[in-house]
Amino acid sequence: MEIDLDLLTYLVGKGSRYIEGAVQGTTYLPRTVSGVGTYLLDNDGNVDLLTSKQQVTYEKFLKPLLFAVPCQGTSGEGNCPGSGVIERDFLLKSYRDDILCCRSCRAAKAAAIPA
Repeated sequence: MEIDLDLLTYLVGKGSRYIEGAVQGTTYLPRTVSGVGTYLLDNDGNVDLLTSKQQVTYEKFLKPLLFAVPCQGTSGEGNCPGSGVIERDFLLKSYRDDILCCRSCRAAKAAAIPA
């Protein structure tokens, strides 16, 4: 799977709260995860260049933020009428808008709002 470098740039920078949330309750520091993300950015997302420790950090924290991110559904509780996963090409917009929903759920929410 190829890493979306624009998405990773956002997560390491302005979207660092998502990394902070991912490490919350663990012994990992957000700056450690961000460091692995920065290393990946410096190396065009080539995961093969990571050390074994960096690989663990990537697999545990960054990969779940970059791939197969679960949709929160129309009610925010995971009740998704779609695939249950935010579309890859829609993920950066979802993080930026702080609305972690797939296109189907966004459309359903928009249709439910009275004009």
